[in-house]
Order: sequence, then structure tokens, then C-alpha cells
Amino acid sequence: MVKTHPLFFRSLALLSLALAHPFPAQASGPVMAGVAGPGVNLIYAYLAQDAGMWKKHGLDVRVVLFESGSTLAQVARTGEVKFAINSGPGTIAARTQGADAVIVAAVVNTLPYSLVTTKGITKWADLKGKKIGISRIGSGTDTAIRLVCKKFGLDPTKDIIILQGGTQPSRLQALSVGALDATLVSPPLDLTAKKQGFSVLVNVAELGILYPQLVIETSDRFNRENPQIVKNFLKGFIEGVHYVATHKGETKEIITKYLKNSDPEILESTYQSFLQVTDYSAHPNLEGLRNAIDEVAQRLPAAHGKKPESFVDLRFLKELQRENFFKQF
Repeated sequence: MVKTHPLFFRSLALLSLALAHPFPAQASGPVMAGVAGPGVNLIYAYLAQDAGMWKKHGLDVRVVLFESGSTLAQVARTGEVKFAINSGPGTIAARTQGADAVIVAAVVNTLPYSLVTTKGITKWADLKGKKIGISRIGSGTDTAIRLVCKKFGLDPTKDIIILQGGTQPSRLQALSVGALDATLVSPPLDLTAKKQGFSVLVNVAELGILYPQLVIETSDRFNRENPQIVKNFLKGFIEGVHYVATHKGETKEIITKYLKNSDPEILESTYQSFLQVTDYSAHPNLEGLRNAIDEVAQRLPAAHGKKPESFVDLRFLKELQRENFFKQF
């Protein structure tokens, strides 16, 4: 006869108690959050992690670094990553194709890149026929270079050659050996590139192109089954974002830790870029989403004509507003 371990009865009693008096919803284990990097974008998540913001709200969040936004998007579809901190087009493409991926917040609603080029390229016309490196097709850098080219009168499908080049450091290396003529990088690699003798053709952030560069993606199912976890995640993330404005020294230490660079000039430039592009309201910009939808539709016709509102779930942000969460900042 098989004996039942006493722990079984103890667990059964606890379960009965929990059903009668449910505990506040919280994660039963580590919550995986994916970020694409390296670059200043990944610092948002690590700030919330290292400053203890998620722990403050009862979550054990583990930040996982992915080489590119498109790779992160693929893993997010499997459910292994519960929160994908990525650029908006990935969510738009996935939801258009039937996935339940959805945007619950956005903290960068513009393009934060700089286009760095070899010395011989000094104006936009010089880019015709040239090789421009992005991370991967369908990534944020892919959409960004297409939007920027259009703004300056170039046809990204005819006038330039777009090549996949992996991470930003990998693309800078390709630039240095002549495999690329230009590439998009975010701080602090724009200043690194200048120090290596490359030119910055344009600081894209100064153009004010509205675009969902850094969004928090979840899924309809996860939101439905774990609303308190989503809400607490957003609380910690948003507090981490606001932490930057009043903790310059600590923020620079975190930048140094994860971007592996202690150059004072680069740290200051990265910090100022963070302040410049961050949207502290955490709300997705609908016009920026329209820009991203239009761009995605060129590769995925089913996205054409879809409304920005169909890609967002703003109930958690609305709840935080009703509870005066943002007033503390």
C-alpha cells in the first residue's frame, strides 16, 4: 500500500484556506522579461531590476538579454518570456498574424538612433546604392531606417541596400572593415563611433519622428489570467524610469555595469539621451503606432488599414491613473 506523505495533507489544507481566503495575486516564481540589446534601450529594464523597483511591488523579475528585437519577438510568442521590452512593429506584425501579443505601455515614442557613416558620406544623396546595416529584417532598426530614408527623399527599397548585421557592436565592426557604409546605433555607441572616426549623418531623435520604439508587450491571455502581475510589473518599470531623473549617479553606475563603458563623456551623453527620449507618461502614442503600422503593412499587407487602438491594452495604465499612481512623481 502506498502511504500518503503528511505534506500532502498540509498542502491540501493550505489550498483549501487559499480558496476560501485568496491571497493577493502575485507571481508564484520568477517572471521573465526580455530585452533586446546591447544599447541604451536595455537600461530601462535593468534600472527597475537593480534599483529594486519590482521587488518593491512583490515581483521577482529576471531580465533576459536577446541579440535582436526579432529574436526576442520569436521567443515571446512561445510564452517563455512574459514581458517583452521591444519595439512596436514586432507586436504589430505578430498580432496581425493572429498572435495575442499586445502593447500595455510605451516609454520611448520616438526614434532614438543616430545614423553613422563612413567618412565619404556627408549628405543623404551619398547613401544611394550604399550598404546600410540593421540588426534583422523586421526589427526596430529595419523600420527606423525605412522611415528616416523616406523623410529625406530616398526609397528604401530601391535607393539603398539593407543588410542584416546583428548587434550594434557587430555592425560598427562591419563598418570599420568596409562591409557596411552606414548603420543605425543608439547611445552610447553613436559617440563611440565618432571617436573611432565615423561621421554621424543625423541624430534621428532630433527629427521628432513619432514611433513606438520601446514598448512593453504582453499577451491577452497573460493579462486576463494575471492582471495584478501586469499591473505590478508596470508600477516597478515606471518607477524605474522616473528614478533616473533624481538619481543621476546611480543611473550612470547601472549604465556602466551593463554597457561596459566608464568613459565620462559617453556616460553623460547616454544619460542625457535617456532624458531626451523617455516618455514618462508610459502611454503609447497613437500617431507613432500609425507610422509603425504603415511600415509593417509594406511587408505584411494584412496590417494595412488596422487601427492603432487594436494593438494596445491600456486598462492597466488607466487603473494607475485612477489610483493617482503617477502623482507621486
